[in-house]
Amino acid sequence: MQILTRLFLLKTRLILILAFANLALLSTQSQAQAPSYTIEVIVFEHLSLKGWTEEYWPDDIQLPSTRGSTSVFTRNQKPLWIDRRNQTLAGTENQLNKKGYRVLFHQAWSQMAYANKNAPTVLIENDQKVGSNLIGTVRLYKTRFAHVDFDLEFERRIPTKIMDEFAQNQNLSNGEHPTHWRFNLKESRKIKPGELHYIDHPLFGILVKVEPNE
Repeated sequence: MQILTRLFLLKTRLILILAFANLALLSTQSQAQAPSYTIEVIVFEHLSLKGWTEEYWPDDIQLPSTRGSTSVFTRNQKPLWIDRRNQTLAGTENQLNKKGYRVLFHQAWSQMAYANKNAPTVLIENDQKVGSNLIGTVRLYKTRFAHVDFDLEFERRIPTKIMDEFAQNQNLSNGEHPTHWRFNLKESRKIKPGELHYIDHPLFGILVKVEPNE
Protein backbone atom coordinates (compact mmCIF):
# COMPACT_ATOMS: atom_id res chain seq x y z
CA MET A 1 0.00 0.00 0.00
CA GLN A 2 2.83 2.38 0.87
CA ILE A 3 4.53 1.62 -2.44
CA LEU A 4 1.33 2.45 -4.35
CA THR A 5 0.96 5.70 -2.40
CA ARG A 6 4.54 6.70 -3.19
CA LEU A 7 4.06 5.87 -6.86
CA PHE A 8 0.89 7.96 -6.91
CA LEU A 9 2.67 10.94 -5.31
CA LEU A 10 5.59 10.59 -7.71
CA LYS A 11 3.24 10.50 -10.68
CA THR A 12 1.41 13.58 -9.39
CA ARG A 13 4.69 15.47 -8.99
CA LEU A 14 5.76 14.54 -12.51
CA ILE A 15 2.44 15.77 -13.91
CA LEU A 16 2.86 19.11 -12.08
CA ILE A 17 6.45 19.49 -13.29
CA LEU A 18 5.38 18.84 -16.88
CA ALA A 19 2.48 21.27 -16.56
CA PHE A 20 4.74 24.07 -15.30
CA ALA A 21 7.28 23.30 -18.03
CA ASN A 22 4.56 23.57 -20.68
CA LEU A 23 3.39 26.90 -19.27
CA ALA A 24 6.95 28.25 -19.36
CA LEU A 25 7.33 27.04 -22.95
CA LEU A 26 4.05 28.66 -24.00
CA SER A 27 5.14 31.92 -22.37
CA THR A 28 8.47 31.82 -24.24
CA GLN A 29 6.73 31.03 -27.52
CA SER A 30 4.23 33.85 -26.97
CA GLN A 31 7.07 36.31 -26.44
CA ALA A 32 8.92 35.03 -29.49
CA GLN A 33 5.81 35.39 -31.65
CA ALA A 34 4.99 38.93 -30.44
CA PRO A 35 6.20 41.46 -33.03
CA SER A 36 8.63 44.20 -32.13
CA TYR A 37 7.92 47.82 -33.04
CA THR A 38 9.75 51.11 -32.78
CA ILE A 39 7.48 53.86 -31.51
CA GLU A 40 8.30 57.57 -31.38
CA VAL A 41 6.14 59.97 -29.36
CA ILE A 42 6.12 63.75 -29.00
CA VAL A 43 3.77 65.31 -26.43
CA PHE A 44 3.46 69.10 -26.50
CA GLU A 45 1.34 71.95 -25.14
CA HIS A 46 -0.25 74.89 -26.95
CA LEU A 47 0.99 78.25 -25.70
CA SER A 48 -2.06 80.05 -27.10
CA LEU A 49 -4.44 81.28 -24.40
CA LYS A 50 -7.76 80.69 -26.18
CA GLY A 51 -7.87 76.97 -25.37
CA TRP A 52 -8.31 77.73 -21.68
CA THR A 53 -11.77 79.22 -22.11
CA GLU A 54 -13.07 77.49 -25.25
CA GLU A 55 -14.83 74.87 -23.16
CA TYR A 56 -15.53 73.84 -19.57
CA TRP A 57 -12.73 71.82 -17.96
CA PRO A 58 -13.97 69.52 -15.15
CA ASP A 59 -11.79 69.26 -12.06
CA ASP A 60 -12.80 65.66 -11.27
CA ILE A 61 -10.82 63.99 -14.04
CA GLN A 62 -9.98 60.30 -13.89
CA LEU A 63 -6.26 59.92 -13.30
CA PRO A 64 -4.29 57.46 -15.45
CA SER A 65 -3.50 54.12 -13.86
CA THR A 66 0.29 53.73 -13.88
CA ARG A 67 0.47 50.66 -11.66
CA GLY A 68 2.50 47.91 -13.26
CA SER A 69 3.74 50.18 -16.05
CA THR A 70 7.31 49.97 -17.30
CA SER A 71 9.17 53.27 -17.47
CA VAL A 72 10.26 54.29 -20.94
CA PHE A 73 13.69 54.98 -19.46
CA THR A 74 14.31 51.34 -18.50
CA ARG A 75 16.16 48.97 -20.79
CA ASN A 76 15.53 45.36 -21.82
CA GLN A 77 13.23 44.37 -18.98
CA LYS A 78 10.46 41.85 -19.58
CA PRO A 79 7.75 41.76 -20.71
CA LEU A 80 8.22 44.76 -23.03
CA TRP A 81 12.01 44.64 -23.52
CA ILE A 82 12.20 48.40 -24.06
CA ASP A 83 15.26 49.61 -25.95
CA ARG A 84 15.94 53.27 -26.64
CA ARG A 85 16.16 54.22 -30.33
CA ASN A 86 17.37 57.24 -32.27
CA GLN A 87 14.79 59.96 -32.76
CA THR A 88 13.70 60.70 -36.33
CA LEU A 89 11.43 63.66 -35.48
CA ALA A 90 14.04 66.04 -34.04
CA GLY A 91 13.29 68.58 -36.78
CA THR A 92 9.58 68.40 -35.95
CA GLU A 93 10.32 69.03 -32.27
CA ASN A 94 12.38 72.12 -33.16
CA GLN A 95 9.59 73.47 -35.36
CA LEU A 96 6.99 72.96 -32.64
CA ASN A 97 9.09 74.85 -30.10
CA LYS A 98 9.41 77.76 -32.54
CA LYS A 99 5.75 78.03 -33.56
CA GLY A 100 3.68 78.58 -30.46
CA TYR A 101 4.05 75.17 -28.84
CA ARG A 102 6.26 73.68 -26.14
CA VAL A 103 7.43 70.08 -26.26
CA LEU A 104 7.00 68.23 -22.95
CA PHE A 105 8.14 64.76 -23.98
CA HIS A 106 10.01 63.29 -26.93
CA GLN A 107 11.38 59.76 -26.96
CA ALA A 108 11.74 56.86 -29.38
CA TRP A 109 11.96 53.25 -28.25
CA SER A 110 11.40 49.68 -29.41
CA GLN A 111 9.17 47.25 -27.56
CA MET A 112 7.19 44.05 -27.91
CA ALA A 113 3.59 44.48 -29.10
CA TYR A 114 1.37 41.72 -27.75
CA ALA A 115 -1.79 40.57 -29.41
CA ASN A 116 -4.40 41.74 -26.92
CA LYS A 117 -5.64 44.89 -25.25
CA ASN A 118 -4.29 43.71 -21.91
CA ALA A 119 -0.79 44.41 -23.20
CA PRO A 120 1.45 46.14 -20.63
CA THR A 121 1.71 49.91 -20.56
CA VAL A 122 4.74 52.18 -20.84
CA LEU A 123 5.05 54.98 -18.29
CA ILE A 124 6.00 58.41 -19.67
CA GLU A 125 6.73 61.68 -17.88
CA ASN A 126 7.84 65.20 -18.80
CA ASP A 127 11.48 64.73 -19.84
CA GLN A 128 12.05 68.36 -20.86
CA LYS A 129 11.97 69.83 -17.33
CA VAL A 130 9.92 72.82 -18.56
CA GLY A 131 6.22 73.51 -18.97
CA SER A 132 3.33 71.47 -17.63
CA ASN A 133 3.76 68.44 -15.41
CA LEU A 134 3.00 65.32 -17.43
CA ILE A 135 2.50 61.72 -16.39
CA GLY A 136 0.65 58.88 -18.05
CA THR A 137 0.86 55.73 -20.10
CA VAL A 138 1.21 54.53 -23.67
CA ARG A 139 0.01 51.08 -24.66
CA LEU A 140 1.02 49.57 -27.98
CA TYR A 141 -0.66 46.32 -29.00
CA LYS A 142 -1.10 44.29 -32.17
CA THR A 143 -4.25 42.66 -33.50
CA ARG A 144 -4.58 42.68 -37.26
CA PHE A 145 -3.11 46.18 -37.11
CA ALA A 146 -0.99 48.05 -34.60
CA HIS A 147 -2.93 50.16 -32.09
CA VAL A 148 -1.81 52.80 -29.60
CA ASP A 149 -3.68 53.89 -26.47
CA PHE A 150 -2.74 57.09 -24.63
CA ASP A 151 -3.87 57.97 -21.11
CA LEU A 152 -2.17 61.19 -19.99
CA GLU A 153 -2.60 63.68 -17.16
CA PHE A 154 -1.31 67.26 -17.28
CA GLU A 155 -1.03 69.80 -14.49
CA ARG A 156 -0.59 73.29 -15.89
CA ARG A 157 -0.20 76.75 -14.39
CA ILE A 158 -3.14 79.02 -15.24
CA PRO A 159 -1.83 82.08 -17.14
CA THR A 160 -2.33 85.30 -15.18
CA LYS A 161 -3.75 87.09 -18.23
CA ILE A 162 -6.81 84.85 -18.39
CA MET A 163 -7.20 84.03 -14.69
CA ASP A 164 -10.45 85.96 -14.21
CA GLU A 165 -11.96 84.77 -17.50
CA PHE A 166 -11.00 81.19 -16.69
CA ALA A 167 -12.54 81.40 -13.22
CA GLN A 168 -15.76 82.74 -14.72
CA ASN A 169 -15.81 80.05 -17.41
CA GLN A 170 -15.33 77.36 -14.75
CA ASN A 171 -18.08 78.83 -12.53
CA LEU A 172 -15.65 79.27 -9.66
CA SER A 173 -16.86 81.26 -6.69
CA ASN A 174 -15.69 84.84 -6.20
CA GLY A 175 -12.11 85.01 -5.05
CA GLU A 176 -11.46 81.36 -5.89
CA HIS A 177 -8.43 81.51 -8.15
CA PRO A 178 -6.37 78.31 -8.19
CA THR A 179 -2.85 78.60 -9.56
CA HIS A 180 -2.91 75.30 -11.50
CA TRP A 181 -5.47 73.10 -13.27
CA ARG A 182 -5.40 69.45 -14.28
CA PHE A 183 -6.37 68.02 -17.65
CA ASN A 184 -6.46 64.55 -19.14
CA LEU A 185 -6.09 63.23 -22.66
CA LYS A 186 -7.31 59.72 -23.46
CA GLU A 187 -7.21 58.49 -27.03
CA SER A 188 -6.94 55.23 -28.97
CA ARG A 189 -5.71 55.01 -32.55
CA LYS A 190 -5.12 52.38 -35.18
CA ILE A 191 -1.67 53.11 -36.55
CA LYS A 192 -0.43 52.47 -40.07
CA PRO A 193 3.32 51.75 -40.11
CA GLY A 194 5.44 54.72 -41.08
CA GLU A 195 2.62 57.29 -40.87
CA LEU A 196 2.82 60.26 -38.50
CA HIS A 197 -0.42 60.50 -36.53
CA TYR A 198 -1.65 63.63 -34.76
CA ILE A 199 -3.88 63.52 -31.67
CA ASP A 200 -5.42 66.90 -30.94
CA HIS A 201 -6.61 68.67 -27.79
CA PRO A 202 -7.35 72.40 -27.26
CA LEU A 203 -4.36 72.74 -24.93
CA PHE A 204 -2.13 69.79 -25.81
CA GLY A 205 -1.22 67.48 -28.65
CA ILE A 206 0.50 64.19 -29.46
CA LEU A 207 2.50 63.10 -32.49
CA VAL A 208 3.11 59.35 -32.75
CA LYS A 209 4.87 57.22 -35.34
CA VAL A 210 5.20 53.43 -35.33
CA GLU A 211 7.46 51.19 -37.42
CA PRO A 212 7.76 47.38 -37.31
CA ASN A 213 11.25 46.09 -36.54
CA GLU A 214 12.75 43.44 -38.77
